[in-house]
Parts: sequence; structure tokens; C-alpha cells
Amino acid sequence: MPDERPQARERIIDAAGKAPRGVALLRVSLVLLLWALLAGVVVGAGCLATLKVADLLQAVVWDGLARALPQPAAAVAPALLCTLGGVLVGVATSRAGFSLDTLDVVVGKCRNEGGYRVGSWPWALALFALPIAFGGAVGPEAGVSGFTAALGTMAMHGMRRSGVAAVRDASHPLAAAWRALSPAAGDEGRRYTRRPRILLWSMAAVGFVLGALGISRLFGPGAGLPRFEGINYLGLDASAPWALLALPLGWALARLAGLADGLAKRACGRMGAVPRAVLCGVALGLAAVALPGVLFSGQSGTRELLGAWQGMGAGLLLATCMAKLALTQLCVEAGWVGGEFFPLIFCGVAAGYAVAAITGSDPMLSVALSTGALVGAATGKWLLATCVLALCFPPASLPVVALATMLGTRARGRRHG
Repeated sequence: MPDERPQARERIIDAAGKAPRGVALLRVSLVLLLWALLAGVVVGAGCLATLKVADLLQAVVWDGLARALPQPAAAVAPALLCTLGGVLVGVATSRAGFSLDTLDVVVGKCRNEGGYRVGSWPWALALFALPIAFGGAVGPEAGVSGFTAALGTMAMHGMRRSGVAAVRDASHPLAAAWRALSPAAGDEGRRYTRRPRILLWSMAAVGFVLGALGISRLFGPGAGLPRFEGINYLGLDASAPWALLALPLGWALARLAGLADGLAKRACGRMGAVPRAVLCGVALGLAAVALPGVLFSGQSGTRELLGAWQGMGAGLLLATCMAKLALTQLCVEAGWVGGEFFPLIFCGVAAGYAVAAITGSDPMLSVALSTGALVGAATGKWLLATCVLALCFPPASLPVVALATMLGTRARGRRHG
């Protein structure tokens, strides 16, 4: 029988008739490490700059246009601006011929295809910025993940071409690597072996951080995630067991998000790009007139909850939470594509504060339980959920958060089983 095992790919180091050794190999290695560092800087700076531009557009819309509206239009500014946003998102989606991929789709394509591509960068950037600018209840991670994956894929292919060229002309590796950066140089399918690949990716990661930090220094830090206080276990009183109500509440809210997703799919399934985007804008704007917290990703809103939740009341907190969960699903299905992590965190925090307001239980304990349960049950990935929530919760609270996400994930598994 013929050998059906997949053939090993040729190594980049073997691209030349005689592989470089000694000083020549050192020159080639240094050039490629420099190239990886620069590629990381470009990707990191590009991704953060894209976020900055989207935030700037959001400020123009809500700090400029909204405040410039005369009365009585100013009283319904969210309805007017979100509807306008729906028109723009719908037209852009129709003209582009595609929608942005969500984070799960990006990860799946990278895993199955070995990389990711963006069909049209101008349209993709527009489809990323418009939902954020006009108050969509979505986070930026979907677009940023796709852009990072696409730029990383381009850098990866460029590094392979540069590696082949540098190995073949080890006496002038810098010039050879530079000429080979263009896609016109072709990609012979050669690959780096494991250790060089780890070194290059590590150097690219360092460059990514440096590029992002550079943009932050030039234009200021981004909104970032909120940071909560740790749970004071020694200070818990007899009301602490009531905080456990946050667990089933988180599961119920995740179920609500799932039901809203199904309804959004049915509502938008037969509609064109423009009608469904406008429908989403109208629904989002009308809800925001009564519940302003449904707008935006929830990063800034979560920080505002830290100091304002006691004055909002449990009913308003829960109403905002439920509406935002439903509208996030509608946004994704209607072309206002973005990430769900930040809205989920906001809703989990709002639900936890609602439990604390009703029962008098410790707010940080309730928030940790509700947020972990909701994010774990909604995503079905307890480890990823815990890692993301670790950016918000201090180490003292992480055991509770991890337990809640695990229980939330198990609840989701039983529901889908």
C-alpha cells in the first residue's frame, strides 16, 4: 500500500544548497529576530490605533452630535443616532458584501486554515468602527481579533519568505529579507522548525506590546477594564449565604441570552442587510431612551456601576442587564458585529449588584458569583472566562470567580446535553 502519511514540510534552514553556519547563521538569526520584532510593533500599534480611532468616532457622535441636537430632539438623541447608525451599518454591510467574523469564527478559521484573511480592509475597518461609534451593545474584541489574526498571518508569511531569502543569501541577509517581504516574492511552503518558531513568535509578542504601549503613550491609555475590590472573607456576615442567589440568576440570564439569540436569528434571517441593521438601530435607540446603560460595550458603564449601583435600585439594574443581553444578540445578528465578553461582564456585574441590593449580601461576593456564572454559562468555556475575568477581579476573588464559571459552564452543558 502507498504511504498515506502527510509529508513533512521542508525546513527554511534548508532553503540554500548549503545551510549557513557560524557567523553567517548568527547574521541570519539576528535579521529574522529583528524582522519579527518590527512585525509585532506594526501589528500592536495598528490594532491599538484602530481602537483609538473607533473611540474617537464614538466621542464625536455622542459628545458632539448628541449635544448639538436642539430640543425636543435632544431628549430622544439615542433613538435618532442609533437609527442613523443602523442606516450606515446596513449600507456599509450591503456594499462590502460581508460582515465581520465573531471571535469564535476567527479562532476556528485560524485553527482549520492555518491563518486568517480580511477580504477588504477599508470595508472591514468601517464595519468595525460604525457599531462602536453609534453605541452598539458590543465589545471591540471581535474586530480586533480578526485584524490581529489577519495581520499576524501576513507577518507570518512575510517571515517565511524573508527567512528563505536570508538563508539563501546569508552574506547579505538584511537586504535579501527586505526584498522578500513583498507577497510577490512567493511562498514556497517552507516552515520554521519548533525552536526558531518559538523564538520568533516570542520576539513578535514583545514587539506587539511595545507597539501598543507606544500608541498609548502618544494618545493616552484606552478605556480598559474595571478593577474590583477583593472579597473580604473575614468581614462576611449572616447575609452572605444570600449571595448564592447570584449563581442561578447568572444561569437564568445566560439562558435569556440564548433565547434572545434564537429570536434574533429568526427575526433577521430573511431580512436584507439594510433593513435588519436599521431594525437593530431603532430597537437599540428606543431602549436607550429609557435605559441608557444598554448602549456601548459596557467597559465604561461597569466602572460607573461601582459608584452608582446603590442609587439605581435592583429593578433598574436587572432591567438594564436583561435588555443589554438581548440587544447584544440582536446587534451581532443584524450586522452590528462585535464581541460579547464586555457586555456579558457588565450584565454580570449589574446582576450581582441587584442581588446585593435586594438581599443585603456582600456586593463583591455577589458580583463575583453572578459574573462568573453568567460568562461561564454564556460562553461554555470556563478557563477562558476565568482568564478574562482575572483582568477585572483581584487574586483574592478568583477562587470564587473560577468556581462560578465552572458551575456556569456545567449548567450550560446540562442544558445542551
